[in-house]
Amino acid sequence: MILSTKLHIPQTRRDDLVERATITELLNKGLKSKLTSVTAPGGYGKTTALSQWLQQSAVPAVWISLGSQDNDLIEFWSYTIAAVNSKNPQFAETVTPYLSSLKSGAFEPFISAMIRELDSYSDDLVIIWDDYHVIDLVPIHASVAYFLAYLPAHIHLYIISRAEMPFPTARLQTTDQMVKITIQELRFQLAEGIRYFQDCMGLSLSGEKIAVLVDRTEGWISGLYLAAISLQRSSNYSDFIRAFSGEHRNISDFLFQEVFSLQSSEIQSFLLETSIVDRLNGPLCESITGQVNCQELLEMLEQHNLFIVSLDDQREWYRYHHLFSGFLRRLFRQRYAGQSKELHVKAARWLEEHDFLEEAVEQLFMGGFQLEASALIEKHLQNLHAKRGVLYRWLRDLPESCFTGKPGIQFLFVKVMVETNELELAQARLRLMEDKLSDPEWKPYAGTVHFLSAAVSFYRRDFRRANEYFEIFDRHTPEGSYVQMIEANSYSMYFDTLLSFFNDLHDAERFFNKWTKVWEERDNYPYAGFFYNTYSLLLYEWNRLEEAEAYAERVLRSTCMQPYALILLGASVNAARICQAKGDSAKAFQWLEWVKPKINSVDKTMFMRRIEAEKANLSLANGSMDERWLQTCGIKHTDTIPLGPIKEYLILASALMERREVDEALQLLEQLYLLVDKADRTWDKVKVVILQSMAFYRKGELTNAVMKLEAALQLAEPGKYIRSFLDEGVKMAELLREYIRQRQINTNRKSASMLYARELLLIISDYTNETAGSGVPITKQELKILRMIDMGLSNKQIAEQLQITSETVKSHLKSMYRKLHVNSREQALKQGKELKWL
Repeated sequence: MILSTKLHIPQTRRDDLVERATITELLNKGLKSKLTSVTAPGGYGKTTALSQWLQQSAVPAVWISLGSQDNDLIEFWSYTIAAVNSKNPQFAETVTPYLSSLKSGAFEPFISAMIRELDSYSDDLVIIWDDYHVIDLVPIHASVAYFLAYLPAHIHLYIISRAEMPFPTARLQTTDQMVKITIQELRFQLAEGIRYFQDCMGLSLSGEKIAVLVDRTEGWISGLYLAAISLQRSSNYSDFIRAFSGEHRNISDFLFQEVFSLQSSEIQSFLLETSIVDRLNGPLCESITGQVNCQELLEMLEQHNLFIVSLDDQREWYRYHHLFSGFLRRLFRQRYAGQSKELHVKAARWLEEHDFLEEAVEQLFMGGFQLEASALIEKHLQNLHAKRGVLYRWLRDLPESCFTGKPGIQFLFVKVMVETNELELAQARLRLMEDKLSDPEWKPYAGTVHFLSAAVSFYRRDFRRANEYFEIFDRHTPEGSYVQMIEANSYSMYFDTLLSFFNDLHDAERFFNKWTKVWEERDNYPYAGFFYNTYSLLLYEWNRLEEAEAYAERVLRSTCMQPYALILLGASVNAARICQAKGDSAKAFQWLEWVKPKINSVDKTMFMRRIEAEKANLSLANGSMDERWLQTCGIKHTDTIPLGPIKEYLILASALMERREVDEALQLLEQLYLLVDKADRTWDKVKVVILQSMAFYRKGELTNAVMKLEAALQLAEPGKYIRSFLDEGVKMAELLREYIRQRQINTNRKSASMLYARELLLIISDYTNETAGSGVPITKQELKILRMIDMGLSNKQIAEQLQITSETVKSHLKSMYRKLHVNSREQALKQGKELKWL
């Protein structure tokens, strides 16, 4: 839930402000830079300086007031989206679908989408993050650094923080892309102090007395403000200033107590009791304090400038000045030690009732109610599941006693660890669970524990252990576990297919064949759909189309799998590819259109994008280019691509080649190769290298094309890949012939086997109609024989390859000679080359 109050620019009264030309000049300079950092300890007027600057300038700006609950990738960037959307109403619609990728901690797809959309925004825009020091999640810092690296020139980021930037800024500074405003610039100089006390606060102090205050506070603006408040209530300025002393770190306590002690007991109690929450409104304060006039009290505090900030124009939500809030909380812990827990519970109850679930959990943690916090998390698991960063922090901070008797929380913790790729930690916690399985209370959950252990083993590529755990899981829980289907209806994938984890497709075949056979007789077992889809794709790769189609149809016919978008998408895409391979492109498109209305997911937009990408791929296979997809796909060859699903980028590379933008395609493919090579994903490497060979071939760089094809063949031969080559069609056949020709010339070169290359060429020949339009009625079998002659095979070798007799080969040769009007092999080869069959 987005709180609009966090997006309002804090209001300042211009008659209470000192004009600060130096600060204004630095802030203006930031309009020519990527980043402006405003860093200083609390109370140095950072927020006020930015707010004042915005009031005086016409620059379009958006403001995000950050809180500790924003220590979550999705929460943090959701507020930034909402803020920018106020200036560009289409922004959220375009960018929000990418938020789901943040669930796994992979922020690059989302940031890339942000950058693309901001780049299309025509006007300058200032984005301000206030109180960034409350953010301590490392992935957020990394995402901000990535965001800054590619920020368009007309977008300017201003960060207000009490600490230095927690991400590298050296490059920005050396390239003059950063403006730094620190305590040196922010603190008041004597002339500013004089104007502040005399003109803004109405105090008739001499320059000398003001100089003492400025010197003792070292220009600390909040200190001067608090001193002025106390002086307004003092009858003796000289005595007050003489007593005003102490080290800088002690000044805030001294001044706050000077102000606090002057309030009535009713106001003091109200301030202390309501200090436990970050944001206040009347009803929340009434729930905490039991008073009925809380809204009036809030408005009175604002009127008297008692360190309270209005967060909206309606005067509904407020917050205390951060320094004042810190002071109040310290005093609250001292005075309310016996009843503080009760107030935290009251706040948590109200916040939960009004769907501020994160704040409710935080209140329980603040009150020391970890057990109750874990119960609240478990109760609202569906709503909190997407809050990965916050959820992980909560679960990490829970003592082990809170996990006792709550297997669901334990399973969730492991699931979050797996999704954040903390596989070692997940495995360690699972081992602790396995040790408890002898306890009667844990026996009902044995199956789920072993399923999670199987999943962790699988992602760690320990397939032997994964098999063992699956077997134990299946014995304990033949009906399946709810944990299996968490995330099955969202677009949070880290890879295009489970085959990415296998470097040997024969290992994959044994694994998935085994488990599809085990589960195929079960009527209500949706998890099997993931394995059916994977096995279908593997069979498709091996060109076993009928078998592949049978597994895809199992999913598409299954009523129990229909509700799960991720499973349904995989099956419909497989079905479309199979139909295309069988020559029925119309039905292929129909499958992709059929699945669209059946997708029921909060990530529906992401699913639709994938479907449109697959449709564009079908168009390419049919020799046409879907220009509309290129304009709307939301990706480009210059993106920085994270390790995750890459299919859409492979389709983009093919589309760029079709548009003769081969250099751009090669740039994209090189980045993809580095990514999948580092992750040791053979499945993806084969596909990337094949496209690289096609790109060089289209570019006319035959040497590079053959070299890349050779690399692809070496990678693919152990797994006997077929469709990855076959789907490239006629041009792949041409390149394979060139590769075979060069191998025949250079027989000493170590490479993929000639037999594998020839097998691929023969299969492609079966699927391509390269003689159409030549006017020569040559059959496919005759064309095969001519190409085998071109490979240097004898009649006997050809007969063995085709499993026919030598006499049949001679019969085909005579028929072909007659059709080509030639009398020998050499003449037939020459004619075939002229007709561009060879």
